[in-house]
Amino acid sequence: MPQHAAASRPVRRRSSGLQTRSEIVAAAERHFAERGYEGARLEDIATDVGIRRAAIFYHFGDKQELYAEVLEEVFGGAMAALPSEGSAVERIEASLTGWIDYVARRPTVARLILREAAGVQSGVVSPLARAGATPSAWFQAVIDEGVAAGELEPIIEPHRVMSLMGAITIFHFAAMPGLRLDVSLDPWSPAEIDKHKREILLVVRNMLGIR
Repeated sequence: MPQHAAASRPVRRRSSGLQTRSEIVAAAERHFAERGYEGARLEDIATDVGIRRAAIFYHFGDKQELYAEVLEEVFGGAMAALPSEGSAVERIEASLTGWIDYVARRPTVARLILREAAGVQSGVVSPLARAGATPSAWFQAVIDEGVAAGELEPIIEPHRVMSLMGAITIFHFAAMPGLRLDVSLDPWSPAEIDKHKREILLVVRNMLGIR
């Protein structure tokens, strides 16, 4: 057998393994978002991917590890959209509108985070807190930079700004369509997304004292 043919086999197996792992994470994200951590079943996730339940444990040690990977994937996608150029104000505003676009494109994100946040226990570091630590640190650093440069004069603590802005968008996409009895609301329509962006920017400009 030619040497180059033998050498190529591990590459193909690794590629297939990475693809399967990615498919498992994507299927798990859907199931965790729809049913919550307790309600999601590994059997159903495996069926969606077209593998046996036992095959999941080739990639993940247990259900908790898979869940943590899903949250890391969600926040990793959000981090990829964060701007790296411009003034502190420009980066903050671009990050907020980018966050809204991200949640709008990926409907599972809002439901997943809302479910996870509802189950957080006092004194326990949740998977959500661990996964969200990097974007939180990014926002804190940019706000601190804006304060030092005189661009921002916050009227409330920066961590409360981040919490409020994240929560408003998550609740808007995850819950509002089912709570408005008087008005038909489609959060994913282009007009509604633009409206939500304008409203979020109005609120954050006031809270951060953006001139």
